Amino acid sequence: MKLKKWDLVFIITGVIVVLILSIAPKQTTPRVPLDNIHSVLTDEKLCRNCHGQGTDRPLPPNHPNKERCLLCHKRKK
Repeated sequence: MKLKKWDLVFIITGVIVVLILSIAPKQTTPRVPLDNIHSVLTDEKLCRNCHGQGTDRPLPPNHPNKERCLLCHKRKK
C-alpha cells in the first residue's frame, strides 16, 4: 500500500503537534486554595477584595492579566 502525499502530510503534522504538546512547559502558577474563603468564590471580580491594591495580599505590579484570575490559577480538585 502506497501512501498518498496528503496522507504523509497529515501524519507528519500529527507527529509535530504531539511533539510540541509533549515539550510544552508545565503549569507553574499556584492553584486556588481549598479553604473557606476561596471555596465560595463565584466571580473572578471578588479576587480583588483580597488581592487588589491596598489589601493584605496585593498582586505584584508586574502580574499579568489582573482581570482573569482563573485563566491561570486553576481550582484544586
